[in-house]
Amino acid sequence: IIWSSRTTLIFTNTRAMAEIWYHHLLNHEEELAGQLAMHHGSLSREVRDWVEAALHEGTLKAVIATSSLDLGVDFRPVDTVIQIGSPKGVARFTQRAGRSGHQPGEVSRIFFIPTHALELVEVAALKQAIQSGIVEKRDPMVLSFDVLIQYMVTLSIGNGFKAADLHREIRSTYAYHLITPEEWNWCLQFITMGGKAFEAYSEFSRVVRDKDRFIIANRAAATKHRLQIGTIVSDSVVMVRFLKGGALGSIEEYFVARLNPGDVFWFAGLCLEFLMLKDMTAYVRKAKERKANTASYMGGRMPLSGYLAEVMRQHLATWRTLLPEFPEYRELQPLLELQEKRTYIPQPDELLVEISTSEDGLHLFFYPFEGRLIHEVMAGLAAYRMSLQLPVSISLAMNDYGFELLCNQQIMVDEPMVRRLLDPHNMDNDVFGSVNAIEMARRKFRDIAVISGMVFQGYPGKIKKNRHLQSSSQLMFNVLAEYEPENLLLRQSYDESINDQMDQARLRTALLRVLKSKIVIRYSDRFSPFSFPIVVDNLGREKLSSEKLSDRIKRMVEENKA
Repeated sequence: IIWSSRTTLIFTNTRAMAEIWYHHLLNHEEELAGQLAMHHGSLSREVRDWVEAALHEGTLKAVIATSSLDLGVDFRPVDTVIQIGSPKGVARFTQRAGRSGHQPGEVSRIFFIPTHALELVEVAALKQAIQSGIVEKRDPMVLSFDVLIQYMVTLSIGNGFKAADLHREIRSTYAYHLITPEEWNWCLQFITMGGKAFEAYSEFSRVVRDKDRFIIANRAAATKHRLQIGTIVSDSVVMVRFLKGGALGSIEEYFVARLNPGDVFWFAGLCLEFLMLKDMTAYVRKAKERKANTASYMGGRMPLSGYLAEVMRQHLATWRTLLPEFPEYRELQPLLELQEKRTYIPQPDELLVEISTSEDGLHLFFYPFEGRLIHEVMAGLAAYRMSLQLPVSISLAMNDYGFELLCNQQIMVDEPMVRRLLDPHNMDNDVFGSVNAIEMARRKFRDIAVISGMVFQGYPGKIKKNRHLQSSSQLMFNVLAEYEPENLLLRQSYDESINDQMDQARLRTALLRVLKSKIVIRYSDRFSPFSFPIVVDNLGREKLSSEKLSDRIKRMVEENKA
């Protein structure tokens, strides 16, 4: 595909996958050296600028990229796009496809490379959605008080603002059209006094009132604010730099913290030896190519969109009727027939529960087909409720198609029990109990504290470490929870942890659908095609084994054959 095209964009869903594909493509096709590049958000600005300029000039044969080339980057249109792994949403897929043939009369060309067989179902669902002209909607954020506070302080640095004028302006936006007079007055008090809990500390009084205008208090407050303007908060990053030479980019602190001097890892397409960490800079040198870890990043997995999940449920239920129209199902026919033979393929109004036993214990597999994010919360909810009924140890695993409860003892599973585990009644309280909502809100508060300016990330070259930011924000969270529980930023941390990380509305919809569904329970002495990927995804987690992961998977395949 690459050699038959003038320029090709290869999209992966994560930065780590971009590094892995870049390395393997060069090993397989040495002629691409000098014609293949990589682009993701952790590479240095200089490297990304060079790649974008080379794309614009048409001097590169192919570029492996993440969402860093999805939006906001202008370059000459390429003629071919390759998507590796499911993009998990119609909007993301069409956006990436539109990077090719971006000219009048041209047709976009995109190739899809699935990373496992069941992603072919997602491909068929994507094709149907595109033919129907359907794209997922994105619900805008509302009442993000941290962003509003940052905006107010930004305006105060210039000519200042009048409270009445700014109030009218923000009320005209969808994000703040519901703000109450009390909430508005609280925001004014917060930027001028720091709120009730911190009014005794001068550093929280960033803005002062001068007659009818609000202006920045002093130059120090203005400098600190300018240094951390923005609403994207990531984990603390460490610059990667040659001991004698330039910078390569940045990787997250948690990855570097696991490295010892002499360890080797892949980053920016290079095999690097870690030498030392000093002042949040990791010094490295080139190493001979060898097997090594690839720099990994938090939050790499994308959840399946609600619309795509719904189409998948409909497709799977009627897959035989789709054989003439979709070649994906002709490829999947042996796998889906094996699924029907082992257990069952559920209808859209059914919930399939598979029960298997292995040396690890009792495996309970549930298949809502709602996406990984929802399954993570559903699994925690079901495990929490089960633990209230039975003295049992449970471990969890999930993917976009279902989730697993692995129990350390035999349990009688029937329809009434399944319905109790996934009952939407009393959902909020039980979800709070299953995920430790206070801890989730506390972690979310770190981002809110940085955006609102409560926590300062540090001056250039003296950036605070992630654990210091976390401890500072946690201390503030505890103070506010005790002395100012009505604080709007504290309230926002709970709201966002529920709505963003748990997607509460979609979770409730999913549980209501399960409530109305028929429960189909099937026992199997072998893992089914639906359950096998969940088991593999969970291999090696919190389990000591001297067996290689690939060897364990091969052994499981042999043991699982009919």
